[in-house]
Amino acid sequence: MRTRLWMTFATAALAATSLPVLTGTAQGVAAPGATIGVGAGASMWPAFAPAIPRYAVSPAADGSVQVAVVGAEAVAFDGVPDADGARLFTGLAPGDEISVFVDDGSGSGRHALYVLPQGFPRLAGTVSGAVAPGLVALTLNRFDGGTAPRFEAIVDRQGVPTYTRRITDGTSTDLKQSPSGALTVHRPTSTASRTGTALVELGDQMQEVARRETVGRVDTDNHDGLLMPDGSVWLVGYEPNEITSKIDSVIQHVAADGTVLFDWSTAAYADETTVANQANPDYAHINSIDVQANGDVVASFRHFGSVWRIAGADRPGTQKYDVVWKLGGRDSSFSFAPGEDGPCAQHTATLLPNGNVLMFDNGGNVLFGARCVDQDDPGGALVDRSSTRVVEWDIDEVAGTATVARQYGARDRFSGFAGGAFKLSNGNVLIAWAPSRLTLANEVSADDAPVWELKDTATESERYTSYRAQLVTVPDRIDPAVTLDGLADGTTVAQGNTVPVTFSCTDRGGSTLQACDGPAGRRLDTTTAGTRTWSVTARDGAGRTTTVTRSYTVAAAPTTAPPTTAPPAAPAPAPRPASPDLSLRVPRGPWVGAGDLAPTAQTARAAVRAGRTTRAYVRVRNVGNAPGRFLLTAPSSLAEGTVEVAYVHRGRARTRAISGRGWRAPVLDPGESLRLEVRVTALPGVNAGRSTVRVRASSAAGHDRVRLVVRQLPAL
Repeated sequence: MRTRLWMTFATAALAATSLPVLTGTAQGVAAPGATIGVGAGASMWPAFAPAIPRYAVSPAADGSVQVAVVGAEAVAFDGVPDADGARLFTGLAPGDEISVFVDDGSGSGRHALYVLPQGFPRLAGTVSGAVAPGLVALTLNRFDGGTAPRFEAIVDRQGVPTYTRRITDGTSTDLKQSPSGALTVHRPTSTASRTGTALVELGDQMQEVARRETVGRVDTDNHDGLLMPDGSVWLVGYEPNEITSKIDSVIQHVAADGTVLFDWSTAAYADETTVANQANPDYAHINSIDVQANGDVVASFRHFGSVWRIAGADRPGTQKYDVVWKLGGRDSSFSFAPGEDGPCAQHTATLLPNGNVLMFDNGGNVLFGARCVDQDDPGGALVDRSSTRVVEWDIDEVAGTATVARQYGARDRFSGFAGGAFKLSNGNVLIAWAPSRLTLANEVSADDAPVWELKDTATESERYTSYRAQLVTVPDRIDPAVTLDGLADGTTVAQGNTVPVTFSCTDRGGSTLQACDGPAGRRLDTTTAGTRTWSVTARDGAGRTTTVTRSYTVAAAPTTAPPTTAPPAAPAPAPRPASPDLSLRVPRGPWVGAGDLAPTAQTARAAVRAGRTTRAYVRVRNVGNAPGRFLLTAPSSLAEGTVEVAYVHRGRARTRAISGRGWRAPVLDPGESLRLEVRVTALPGVNAGRSTVRVRASSAAGHDRVRLVVRQLPAL
């Protein structure tokens, strides 16, 4: 089957239109001044406020985001001024940022709308005090056995991401900043015959640059790993023991060249386990390491209920691999106050500069099994403690005592597994609550006053958790991008002519686009003859800039010939009226037809499944030397009932006008162009076939045409 669609262009006047209507909570609210919102089907958070630079947006079902600014005197999207303050964005990818510049008369603002991956949870951050500088790294999971997507993410204090990655290759854990300064994360191993994960180093643009795994063993575990400034790496592993049939916890330090510098195992300590089920081979379960300046390792063992310091090198009275002390468990080096059970199924034990030990002390109960060692009877029956605490222990190695120095965070919740707590540079403590879904993460001051909280706003059963939450400092190392459209490099223009230029700027680095500067008035300087250049510079909030430059030549205007006996000069050619040059592009394809006048065939091709929509873009450029308008007309549906066609210009639906008496486009100066988005929807139930969308432009000076051939595919 073949169907045809004709669009005819002619000169005429342009009717006024109004801003699109924004619905529900999609629109931010702030008064007085301008507001930014998104259209129905999309969502945006947090609520708009002039002081907040960054927002998260979830696109509509078709992947588009309609953005509108209300109450502004001047608006620019991606650096392009917009007269009506509304634009429809299509073809967006997760991680893209929509830049919105707003001037409401009282001041100007620079805002970014971060495009979320599908299914990303809606987060809400509340700042109530002085937080430590930095962003928060999360690995988001549901732990409910469902099919909900999982994510790596780095978010600001409002919960708005600067980085997201949808996890499709298993589970990611422990996204953080290693001592080397690089971001690292554990992802499933890709090495044949190995188990567990690899410690993945991420580059300046969050790309994977290297993987590290234990040497001479079969497993690298995802609970912890540290990339050091000298290029070496500390790793942990769960290693099968062929002799005992148990799973030993191992700690390994591997030099940058692959040399093993440290290799330690719990094999000799299996009888200290708190695992009552002897069929469970994981008797130690290491879950964190903290490497000291002298090479010693402070390691947390959940199934020992104990934190150990292990010597990293020989020294007087101590040999490498000796256990220097044990805090808690069945063989504690320290005594506790009566009734105190010490660490219990704990995570993230770190040795603080003052010698204290900070940990996320999970506890244990009937659901997770009695885990806690009664320190009044260390070899006796285990006891329950159905509460989780973030505790700082004051350990006295001379007196052999361990005392609770202070606690942080909530006292009324239980996290049976995972979680973490970390002391920050300003003395605050960052806490990840893992399976306790009341809070995803929070920060408290040194005196335990709440200063920040991050929540998943879903119902409790559908809330995400994060194995840990780590503070990271991630400089924006992604340069902004500049796009120049229309005028080709090296173009020659006539002196004195008005020559507009089209350009835009985008940024994905997380610091928000701040400027998109080009020629004054977005027009070339043609006042004097000669060869010159024009440039556009994009600048982001980190001060990173990108400049793109093109050259052009201004041809001198003809001079009046002096009186001679020579024949008079030929009369100047008559002005060429506004004349359209049509070109067509499908997403990720080149422009077809620019500069080629009819009847040359100018065809682009696309495919669409029944019930779905494909897009193409028509560009009409005025190649005359006088300004003019073009009348656009075309049907919105085809007689055969196979496809429907919609037309959008700068976010505005123009279908009704185009399919009626026609839509009169804005005035185009010589060389200026406009784009029209053409959406072709294959109707459900239609058999496979082809439709041809023919676009024709005409004026008094001639005509041009392009053709889009759409192959209709059967529904999946």
